[in-house]
Amino acid sequence: MPDYPINDLEEQLRQDRRLGKARRRKRRLRRILPILALLLLAAGIVFVIRLSRPREEPTPSSTYAPGSSVVTMNFVGDISLDEAMMNRFRNGNDYDFTPLLRRIIPRLASADLTVGNLEGNVSAGAVSDGVYPPALLRDLYAAGFDVLQTANSYSIQNGLTGLAETKAAIQAAGMDALGTWTSEEDRMQNGVLIREVNGMRIAFLAFTKGMNSLRLPEGTEYCVNLLYTDYDTTYTKIARSAIADAVMEAKLREPDLIVAMVHWGSEYDKNIADSQKEIAKLLFENGVHLIVGSHSHYVSAMELKSRNVTPYGGNFIAYSLGDFISTADTSTARNGCVLSVTVCKDEEGTRITELHYAPTYSAAPNDELGTRDYEVLDTLDAISFYKNGYYDKVSDALYEKLVSAVEKMKEATGLEP
Repeated sequence: MPDYPINDLEEQLRQDRRLGKARRRKRRLRRILPILALLLLAAGIVFVIRLSRPREEPTPSSTYAPGSSVVTMNFVGDISLDEAMMNRFRNGNDYDFTPLLRRIIPRLASADLTVGNLEGNVSAGAVSDGVYPPALLRDLYAAGFDVLQTANSYSIQNGLTGLAETKAAIQAAGMDALGTWTSEEDRMQNGVLIREVNGMRIAFLAFTKGMNSLRLPEGTEYCVNLLYTDYDTTYTKIARSAIADAVMEAKLREPDLIVAMVHWGSEYDKNIADSQKEIAKLLFENGVHLIVGSHSHYVSAMELKSRNVTPYGGNFIAYSLGDFISTADTSTARNGCVLSVTVCKDEEGTRITELHYAPTYSAAPNDELGTRDYEVLDTLDAISFYKNGYYDKVSDALYEKLVSAVEKMKEATGLEP
């Protein structure tokens, strides 16, 4: 694949537009956050809560040497809505998903880049399970999202037209679509997503195990990166050459860091398949530094292999981040997390300086749990609010479930939140 220098005119214009959008979004966030603060918190109560629960925070930028480049990235798992959820947030002829996201916005907005996996298509027409209105993208962007993975089970759920409409809608909302392409030319020019943030050059790739047993029409193999050559049947034949080629394409762009988003594993299964381990090894050996997984609907193993970023890759893997917004029938699959990774580049090299996750819970109306609406909860905050008698605290039943979920997440990930 040819290399396209960052300083050519077309890329510079793209960067200028992206910076302009980022500035506008920051202004919107500054207007939104005070309102959220009034809705969620009483200042005195929050002060007591924060003192009572020490939390690991990213290292302040003042502790880094002058001239250092520091980037914090947030990652979340599946974003999946059904028709009932969308009807709940219908607002006349439009939709307003702010109530769904308002409790988690402060967590998302703290990062320089936020990345999630959009399981579904976007259409200006009728919505249904897995087909979302453009307003969802508008509100995800306002909440802090920058990149949405589109290489997943739903890439061609509504054909190549659905793939193209979804990508165009994500870009129109101010974000980047990661992992799908509308033509061979699109693939040639945009096969690797490069984001330059705070003086650091980050390459993003995305792969999927398959597309709900659908097969790409002949001649459209450029549409998506696949992990298996038998992606529509048994998922046993790893696409080794294609994976290696994709990583090489990223390396040719000379990034400081390579991130691979992978949609893999089996749904509702916490076990890691042997082929997943082989794929992870292949990605790392070819130069990927971070691997972030989705699809199983459960938070599963995480492993920090090395903090020092080298051309040889192999730093950190999160096999699955669970569900961020969930339609799961079982409440145990409604747990997810926001994974936060901070990377610093200075004269000594590039390294991971901070790494932690914040558990989340995708609530739905449930009499037994005392939940009245659809909303993404910051689990540790919800637990603290309950312990401190916050006026809008969760029910006893949900509190017990959240405490249990945190303990299980520690066991599954091998890391403290």
